[in-house]
Amino acid sequence: MRAITVVGAVLIAGCASSGVSRTAPGAANTGVSRVSSSGGTEAISTGAVPIAGSSTVYVPIDRLWAILPAVYDSVGIPLTVVDRAGYMLGNRGLQVRRQLHGVALSKYIDCGYAQGRASADFYDVNLSVTTQLQRQDSLTTTVITTVDAVARPVLFTGEYNHCGTRGELEARISNDLKGIQTP
Repeated sequence: MRAITVVGAVLIAGCASSGVSRTAPGAANTGVSRVSSSGGTEAISTGAVPIAGSSTVYVPIDRLWAILPAVYDSVGIPLTVVDRAGYMLGNRGLQVRRQLHGVALSKYIDCGYAQGRASADFYDVNLSVTTQLQRQDSLTTTVITTVDAVARPVLFTGEYNHCGTRGELEARISNDLKGIQTP
């Protein structure tokens, strides 16, 4: 019993020092990491409940909206959602296995491990990625990207299980948009 208490205390201390905070008490497996970069702070989901990654880009919203489809194309995500009025686009039902445009899925999402391998790299994955742009002022835009994924084994019948995001896909989309900031 004492060993369990010590292990629990170590795990709690580890979470406290890592910057991961629980934002929704009672929500299973919900975590948020905050990553600072030159463009500000980005919040990314690390648990089963998707939490949008957010960053600030110092480019007018209409200019970002014009290049956002090309950013999605560069990561291999075909568009199925395009809402010009709400400045939102993405794909809410992309079926993918192993890789997304040549990048191992385990770089973007964490679906756990089975048989010593990252499950994201050999499970059937249903991926939802959307980005919404919000005008802050005439020269500043907030970029909000949400990544949500569920996966299940290929060879076995079963339910889909939630995967957490690693924040890499949100950061890549944001960084590609930030790359046009230079006048």
